[in-house]
Amino acid sequence: MKKRFAALVVLLCAAAAFGQAGLEKYVGQYQITGAPIMITVTAADGKLSIEATGQGKAGIELVSGEDYAVKGTSITLTFQKDASGKVTGMIIHQGAGLDVPAPKINSSTEAPSDRSPHKSAFVTANGIKMNYLDWGGTGETLILLAGLGNDAHVFDEIAPSFTDKFHVIGLTRRGFGETDRPASGYDTATRVEDIRAFMDAMKITRANFAGHSLAGDEMTQFAILYPQPVIKMVYLDAAYDRSKNFACTSDMPGGMPPALMRIVGEAMNCPGWERIVAPDMPPADIVNVQVQTIRSASQFHPDYTKIAAPSLAIYADPDVPQNAGKLDEETQKKMDAWWKEKQAPVARASIEQFRKQMKNGQVVEIKGATHYVFVGPYKDQVIKAMRDFLTK
Repeated sequence: MKKRFAALVVLLCAAAAFGQAGLEKYVGQYQITGAPIMITVTAADGKLSIEATGQGKAGIELVSGEDYAVKGTSITLTFQKDASGKVTGMIIHQGAGLDVPAPKINSSTEAPSDRSPHKSAFVTANGIKMNYLDWGGTGETLILLAGLGNDAHVFDEIAPSFTDKFHVIGLTRRGFGETDRPASGYDTATRVEDIRAFMDAMKITRANFAGHSLAGDEMTQFAILYPQPVIKMVYLDAAYDRSKNFACTSDMPGGMPPALMRIVGEAMNCPGWERIVAPDMPPADIVNVQVQTIRSASQFHPDYTKIAAPSLAIYADPDVPQNAGKLDEETQKKMDAWWKEKQAPVARASIEQFRKQMKNGQVVEIKGATHYVFVGPYKDQVIKAMRDFLTK
């Protein structure tokens, strides 16, 4: 995960009470452009709720038209509509001229968490209660692992595409969604043991894995420590050396949001991090999860030479800047140049590392795709690549 996106998880959590009719048009899932965050909107009892997965809720109040303010913060949001009145997305306004677009990727009138048939259940493993989704299906087990900031519902769109060949299960890691949020255990080694204990509790002896973003660290380490249970693995923009993505200073055009600076600063023990003023910080327990998880990601170095399982890495386009918001023309030009010089080479280095080190590896790069390669316009392409690989 790119360092500048971490704070967006902090900023985009709210609940709203709307009195007007036709609330169903707002219901759906919205993807933050270029960032690993989903925004879920649901309707119940004449009210709309909006939250980023894995986060708490806060009230929002109507300002005018389609503009709403998040109580207690400087954040506002605007729902966008097309000429017919259909809601097509939202813009989150974070102040200082930073407008973050979130296109609507699901227009179902159902709650997004219920739009694909599944069972939600819990199992106690490695000392915590873990939430998992079971989409059913027959054949080998396919375990889906979400990225940082998401729960297993992030796979609602694609999970049903595999139930004809696999028994599909999505696991929500500790600290997020409905899984327990203990004070510790967010290092990579403990998260790997969570997966092993989950499989033991579910009596799953062997499985295929598909993981997004941060889950790549967990899959890599799991396959090294426990090679026998692993059949095949699919990395969904997840096979990276993230230790190169975190630093105490940044020359990113447009700067870094204060909340991000403070969280990364604490994770990296940067001088003076505690003096950074960030009014939009989340509750302390959530900050603790983010700090510990980012710290573990900054210290993990993947070594694919030790993995025997056949593995497919599906990458977003390394040349596409992963903007966290809408920038003015001049700043966007600077961002494009900065990305080309600083970020694209780092991404390519990870891609080449995977190519060279993974003995039974395959690489697919999707031109134009951003971090959420498995939703939106590239979803079908990703599903086909995964099915071809997993069923071969």
